[in-house]
This record gives sequence, C-alpha cells and structure tokens, in this order.
Amino acid sequence: MDWFYKLNVALLIAIGVIVLSMIVQHEMNQSRTVAAQEDSSAALKRKYEQQMAKNAWLYKKVLVLEKKGKLNEAMEELHKILAEHPSDAYGFVLEARLLYRQGHLADAIHFYRKAIEMDPDYVDRKTPLYIGDEIMKVISNSRAKLHRERKLKPGDPKIKAAIDDIYYLQRRIAGGCE
Repeated sequence: MDWFYKLNVALLIAIGVIVLSMIVQHEMNQSRTVAAQEDSSAALKRKYEQQMAKNAWLYKKVLVLEKKGKLNEAMEELHKILAEHPSDAYGFVLEARLLYRQGHLADAIHFYRKAIEMDPDYVDRKTPLYIGDEIMKVISNSRAKLHRERKLKPGDPKIKAAIDDIYYLQRRIAGGCE
C-alpha cells in the first residue's frame, strides 16, 4: 500500500468516527428535548388542575346560589369575591353567565370579552378551560336581538359596543388575534 491509499483510509475512518459521534450526540439531545417537553406538559396540566381547583373553592358559594336559581344573591357574592380578586378571569366568566341568565345580553357579552382578554386560555381549544362553545351559543342567541335593538336605537353606544364585542369574540374563538 502506498501512502496515498493509507491517507484515504485514515480519512474515511476519521469521517466515520465523526459522523457516528454526531449521531450519538443528536440522539442524546433528542432524548433531552422529549424529556423537557414531557416535563413542561405535566407542569402545564398541573397548573390547569390547580387553577380549576382554586376556582371551584373560591366561587363555591356563587355556584351553589346559581344552581339554586338565586341569581341576585349569586351576583352579590360574586361582586364581593371580585372586589378581593379583581384580576381573576373566571369571576368574569361567572358574571357573564349570571348576566345572561338574567337577560342582560350586552353586559354578558362584554364580560365574556373581559374574561378572554384577561386569560386567552378560555378560547384555546387545547386547554381544559375552553368555553368557546358556550360563548358561541350566547352569541347565536343574542345576535338577532342586538341587531334589532341597534335598528331601534341607532345611536346607543351600549348596543354598538355589544356588537363590537360579538365580532371580537367570534374572531378569538375562530383562532384570530386581538
């Protein structure tokens, strides 16, 4: 064997070792990435479970009153809780539900919007907090009445705001941005 042949064999062996080490390194990085994704997924699941448990505990009295049909008392209790926890989006979801059951469509739609602006997870289908179907039902039941009211009171800013809120909610539920 001449020296050129020996050099080529040595280079091929070196390239093989380099490729093999790159494959091993890639597999190690891949397994770390999968483990990190599983950890973050479990942490996210725990976060949602904790949030739902906190909501159930915090708003227990409101939910019981609502179930009994005592909507005014439920609303009073809810306002007490919201005074202490003004940044809790679930409180606004409950307020929207109570207002809708009382027939205050424009206000209910507005509070759904506030809840979604505070916590976009309520319109993310991938989360257990998703209430998009509920909101679409409210919109479907309210749209005709609000458009009729807009024709009767063309200058009413509350009706215009409610229709703007409907469009906003529909965009967000469809997956659009603000």
